[in-house]
Amino acid sequence: MYSIWRDEKNREPLTRLQNTPNPSSVMKKIVLSIIFVWHLLGSYAQERDSLLHLLESTTDDKVKVDLFGQLSRIYRQVKPDTALVLAQEGLELAKQIDFPLGQARLLNNVGDIYVAAGNYTKALEAQLESVDIYKRIKATREAGKTLHAIALLYEDQEDLKLTLSYFLEENKTLVINSDPIDQLWNLLGLSRIYIKLKMIDSSMYYSDKAMVTAKNIYSNKLPGDLLNTVADLFVYRGRYHQALTTYRQSALQLAGSDDYREICIAYLGIAKLLKNAGKYDSSIVYAKKSLLLSQQNGLLLGQLSSYSLLVDIYKSRQNIDSAFFYQQLNNKIHDSLFGAKKIREFQNTVFANQMEQHRMRSAEAAYRSRVKIFVLAAGVLTFLVITLLLIRINRHKQKANFLLNQQKAEIDQQKLKIEKAYRELQSAQAHLVQSEKMAGLGQLTAGIAHEIQNPLNFVNNFAEVNNDLLDELIKETDKGNWEAARALVNDLKENELKIFAHGKRADAIVKGMLQHSHAGSGVKEPTDINALCDEYLRLSYHSYRAKDKSQHGGQAGFYASLQTDFDRSIGDNNIFPQEIGRVILNLLNNAFYAVNEKRKQQPEILADGVAPYQPTVYVSTKKMGDNLFITVKDNGNGIPPKILNKIFQPFFTTKPAGQGTGLGLSLSYDIIKAHGGEIKVESEEGEGLPSGQAGTTFIIQLPFV
Repeated sequence: MYSIWRDEKNREPLTRLQNTPNPSSVMKKIVLSIIFVWHLLGSYAQERDSLLHLLESTTDDKVKVDLFGQLSRIYRQVKPDTALVLAQEGLELAKQIDFPLGQARLLNNVGDIYVAAGNYTKALEAQLESVDIYKRIKATREAGKTLHAIALLYEDQEDLKLTLSYFLEENKTLVINSDPIDQLWNLLGLSRIYIKLKMIDSSMYYSDKAMVTAKNIYSNKLPGDLLNTVADLFVYRGRYHQALTTYRQSALQLAGSDDYREICIAYLGIAKLLKNAGKYDSSIVYAKKSLLLSQQNGLLLGQLSSYSLLVDIYKSRQNIDSAFFYQQLNNKIHDSLFGAKKIREFQNTVFANQMEQHRMRSAEAAYRSRVKIFVLAAGVLTFLVITLLLIRINRHKQKANFLLNQQKAEIDQQKLKIEKAYRELQSAQAHLVQSEKMAGLGQLTAGIAHEIQNPLNFVNNFAEVNNDLLDELIKETDKGNWEAARALVNDLKENELKIFAHGKRADAIVKGMLQHSHAGSGVKEPTDINALCDEYLRLSYHSYRAKDKSQHGGQAGFYASLQTDFDRSIGDNNIFPQEIGRVILNLLNNAFYAVNEKRKQQPEILADGVAPYQPTVYVSTKKMGDNLFITVKDNGNGIPPKILNKIFQPFFTTKPAGQGTGLGLSLSYDIIKAHGGEIKVESEEGEGLPSGQAGTTFIIQLPFV
């Protein structure tokens, strides 16, 4: 239906309007309406008694405020004075307990009561105060509804510009309050005002939006107030038949509802169209239906419009007496609503509202101006502070750059010195490493020589004996003494076997040394740790004996007691055998050096039957969990506590100058760390073994793989 009025054809003359209602049927409907109202008043009485009982029994002040509001709405139609007293009592209570929402709602009630009584000035004051409270507490939906009520007050006073401004202000609140019913009422109000302002395009725009909104809410059954607006547009476009049909549809739709204002509008619309069509009797019936409904519900403006229309109808029928009668009633209502005093009061209220709005706008503008000035001043101050900070930072930066340049120059000089010292240190380190290598090579060579010397001595001795036996064999053979010759041959054969055995021993020693000295393999091998420790123990011992030829204790050269305690459950472990062998050799060499130094300090014979000092070196292995432990002990003089934490430092040595490089323990430490292990030292100055006495103990911990 919403696009019907866009068709500019079919403008109808008033004489074509048909379907005038029967006056007797209209009177029946009026009687039925009175009976309905009577039953409705009975239900109001029951609800009133229930609310009064709750009001007496409750102790919650906020609940009391809400009950006062409900009671005032019930009494508004039947006892306006009582309704006003109840609303004012609730309003005072809401102020006492600081309940602004309840206060604003009761002000709405007060405004509605004053509207019913025809006091638009008081109604406007109450609604303006109410909307201010709603805005302050940010009750958006309630504020929008109150703005709608204020717009209706201005519409009744025919102040269309202010009416439009309040409807538009209400429309802004609908951005936040998206209730579709509120949107529909607002769109209908805007459409209606634009009709009165003769701005049809705008009215049609809002009517279309109202139609879409109404269909979303009510499906195809459109509300009566929307139908009244559509009918108004039909009238303006000259499509009177469609206007009449739409007014009747609205009246039928609104029948039985409490929207008496819109029902009166529908009746008056039908009456005006029938009057213009010359259907005076039917027009009078609908005008009086509007008048009766307005009187029953205290709609003074409805009564005024009904009286005015009846005056026009009776004038058109030349019924001067009836016209005069209704004109007097019309004047009485008009004076009560729009008398000079009332108009002046309402205009004063409007002026006061406009001045308040102007004051608020001025205050807001002044506030914005102060804020702008404050922001500008804050910006200037911030700019000055930042400028001063930048200047200060720049000065500090320049000073810091100057100091940094000085420090850089000093650092460059120190760097040159350090680089020079580092080069000298590298040279010294290379020399010391070479010395350590040569010393180790000398010890290794002495050990190898000593190990090989024994089988070579046996080989030489048995070769010399075999030479003598061969001479004797020749002599016995010449003599023909075959038994003696056979004995000599057996001796020769036995000696050859001994020569072969000692040769194989020398060969094994050489192969073993070559295997342990082989460099560059870089591959872990399954290695018998016990065999490795035993082999390097003997190698280190013989090497040290070959090097030390001194006499002590009646024995030639160095001697020591070798003790071992190997865990036979260990088996093979994945290690770099050459590197671990080097670590064990370093520790054993240090142990033999320590016990030899202490041996030199001891007397050969001790008094009181005390046994002389016995140099002892102890090597053990032990598997505990996922770790393998190798222990090397000696009963030498021990290491002083003050230097114990330095012994793994490169180039630190306790030996006299020329006898040690200080790299052995440092290299050993690095090798064990590279294997993922640890090396520790425990030492106490004094005499060493037996257990409980001091000495030096090195403990190697390796992961068992």
